[in-house]
Amino acid sequence: MMSLGVEQIATKPDALDAVVTPKRLVHIDTEEVTVSLEIGRGSVRQKHELEHSRELHVYRYGTYFDSYLATEPGREEFWSSNRSGLISYVRRGRHILVGGGLIAPDEQKSALLAEFMEFLAHRKFAAAFHNISDAELVHFRRHGFQITKWGEEPLLDLGNVTWKGKEYEWVRRQVNYCTRHGLQVSEIIPEQLPTQQWNRIFAEMLEVSAECLSLKPQAEMGFFEGQIRDHRIGLRRVFIARNENSQDRIEGFLVCNPIQNGMAWSTELYRRRKDAVRGTMAFLFHHAMTQFQNEGVQRVAFCLDPAANCANKLSGDSALIRWGMTIGAWLNITMDVEGMRHFKSRFRPRYENRYVCVTPKTTIGSLWAFAQVSGLFAVNPWKVVKRAISRSLNRR
Repeated sequence: MMSLGVEQIATKPDALDAVVTPKRLVHIDTEEVTVSLEIGRGSVRQKHELEHSRELHVYRYGTYFDSYLATEPGREEFWSSNRSGLISYVRRGRHILVGGGLIAPDEQKSALLAEFMEFLAHRKFAAAFHNISDAELVHFRRHGFQITKWGEEPLLDLGNVTWKGKEYEWVRRQVNYCTRHGLQVSEIIPEQLPTQQWNRIFAEMLEVSAECLSLKPQAEMGFFEGQIRDHRIGLRRVFIARNENSQDRIEGFLVCNPIQNGMAWSTELYRRRKDAVRGTMAFLFHHAMTQFQNEGVQRVAFCLDPAANCANKLSGDSALIRWGMTIGAWLNITMDVEGMRHFKSRFRPRYENRYVCVTPKTTIGSLWAFAQVSGLFAVNPWKVVKRAISRSLNRR
């Protein structure tokens, strides 16, 4: 088994249940609070200097796969007057785009949104909240938001998952194939590595990411996707797959964001090499989820499945958003929605509705702001044509 200093090591599994439970204790010091967070079980300690306790707050109260993106650079913040709630956003002109939902204890969410509405009214801003669940729509209906479904999120409840039986046959096949071809998975804890060692690993992760993105017609979605650049990994968890048959090069990696005090995690960012061993991503996902199971994590979120079952009109919704989300052919060519949907479905998740909540209502201006922030039109036309031709030929 390979070993990289103080990296968290998982076994190269001979069977699907052969996984080492990680041991990790995060110690957080801030100007306002000193607290220990247990991630998994055990005694590995990390020290984080957190400005205004933002990371700790988002770790504890983030509800969605993109809540932790509030810690990334380039975002503005709105804190409630008692600092119990946070809203993370970007602004284009008078249009505010919110990601990560209402980041607050449940009993404080209504008050947080009420204060935010006063902020919007005072400055005559419009706002759009993205990826809101059915459970939280009550807060937005109270303030007259226009609510439109824009996709579904696959969620896997880990409590009863055994990875056995016909429904997980595909997953087992990918894991066994990768194992036979020399892949090993380890969890990386950057703060516990010598700086030079982490820099080497991170540089190779950037190399893998660039290689993977070079195949895609659509650039990274900016505000709606996590980034691996020059900011800290923070309380995210990083899993890498190395190939012992290829000088231990990194074949792919998975970065998971914390949700609800670490009782759930999202598979928010993942990349692989062009010539990675077939099944590398499934191998990484399976390892991470099995490790989470051993830690007592309740759920894994697979992030938004855009445009899923959005054709039906809802009372008072936005026809502009609904029509836009039903242009599935374009989304599939640029973002490979169909491929991602198929991959995630192999883990047999359940699905929850996700909505865009807009005040006062969706306009051409608000959609243009969305396109600017998300990089929706940052598309390479030659790659679009190449992918369309390739898929057309594959259907013959």
